[in-house]
Amino acid sequence: MTEPALFVANYPGDPDQPRVIFIHGAMDRHNSFRRTARRLEGLRLSMYDRRGYGRSRRARMTCDFSRHAADLLQIIGDEPAVLIGHSMGGLVALHAAAVHPAQVVAVGAFEPPSPWHHWWPDMWIPEADETDHDIVRNFHERIIGPGSWDRITEDLQDQYLTEGHALRNDLEVGLDGPIFDPVHVTAPVTMGHGGNSTDYHVQSVREFAEELPDADLRVIEASAHGAHRSHPDAFAEYVRHVVSRVPA
Repeated sequence: MTEPALFVANYPGDPDQPRVIFIHGAMDRHNSFRRTARRLEGLRLSMYDRRGYGRSRRARMTCDFSRHAADLLQIIGDEPAVLIGHSMGGLVALHAAAVHPAQVVAVGAFEPPSPWHHWWPDMWIPEADETDHDIVRNFHERIIGPGSWDRITEDLQDQYLTEGHALRNDLEVGLDGPIFDPVHVTAPVTMGHGGNSTDYHVQSVREFAEELPDADLRVIEASAHGAHRSHPDAFAEYVRHVVSRVPA
C-alpha cells in the first residue's frame, strides 16, 4: 500500500534567491508561519505539515525523529535550501544540516529544545504510563494555559488527539543523548529566542550558539516561544537575516 504523501505548500519568489523551507514544532501546523510568510515578499518559500500532524496526519505509520529528518531531505530535493525551524522543527533543521551539509546553505533555529541536558525540565518528558490523550491535553495546557483544553471545540480536540503518537515521539527525542554533533554543521546558523521566553529555552539556544562552528544569535525582545505567530514582523526580519548569511 502506498503511504500518504506529506502536505507541502510552495510560494513562488525570486528564482535567484535560495528557497526557504519552514519546519514547525510539536503539535503545530505549517500555517503557523503564514503571517510571517506574508512579510517575506520576493522569497521562494515552502512550508509543510510534518508527518503525523495537520494535513499530514495520515502519513504517520512511522513518525520518529529519523523519519522527520528523512522527510525534510526529500522536500529539499536537489536544490540546497535555507531551513527555518521553530522549536522541534529547529532540531530537525540542525540535524539535516549536520548529516547532509551539502543540502543546507543556512539555518535559523528558534528555541529548539535540548532534552539531553540535565537541566531540561521533566514536565516536557512523557511518563511511561501516560496515554496519548493525556500527553496531548497536558501539552496543550502547558503551551496555551491551564483550562485551555476544555475551552476548544470537541472537533479540534479530536484533531489534536489523532496527533498523539507524533507528539509523544517528538517529546521523547533526545532523551538518550544528543541527536547530532554540532561540529558537523558547517552552514551558518542563526539561533533565536524570545525576550520573554523561559530560562530553559534561552539556555538551550545560547548553548547551541556556543557549540556550533558558525553561529550568531538574534533575540526577538517582546516575544516568547511562539514568536512566529505573535510577532510576524520581527520573525520575518529574523528570516531575512538568516537568508543574508547564505555564502556567496
